Amino acid sequence: MKTEKKLSHFMDMNVAFPNVIVKTHHGNVHFRSLIQDKRIIVYTNPSELIPANKNEAGELVETLRKLKKLNYHLIGFNRDSFEEHLKSLNWLNSYLSDDLVFPVFYQPQNEVKKCLEKNLGKKITLKSPIYLLDKNGSTRMIIDGYQSASKNLETILEQASKLVLADQSFGKNHSLRDS
Repeated sequence: MKTEKKLSHFMDMNVAFPNVIVKTHHGNVHFRSLIQDKRIIVYTNPSELIPANKNEAGELVETLRKLKKLNYHLIGFNRDSFEEHLKSLNWLNSYLSDDLVFPVFYQPQNEVKKCLEKNLGKKITLKSPIYLLDKNGSTRMIIDGYQSASKNLETILEQASKLVLADQSFGKNHSLRDS
């Protein structure tokens, strides 16, 4: 008998994502000013998204398009070396079309994880956490990103879809016919 593998994630409703300072071309800004009224996926190590072959590259592009259709915006926080950060930025900017390119910030101290652990009151034991945020900037889900890139993106897309559906309000007196 084959058992289904359980995802390493947990839900935390209304836990505010840290308002860390990020460095942009326009100077330092608070993260919340970048994410106002948007559904966000924070990928903690976007250099892992770089595909190894054309097939994986096609899967990455297709998944990014599906996330866009769900109105999710991807943001990366590289925590590895600065060289790795530059490598991922160069790849993303040269390979992806302009509508699919997403911002990636360099944050070696992993301030996001430290601040969230403080707010949650427990340690996040995931090696490469991926955070799904709602339009209010609250962490709705944390996924363990320590799997292959294609599996990560498929998992992210699946969980993002579930969160979008969970946010829909279906009133008792409202039917699809009335729409």
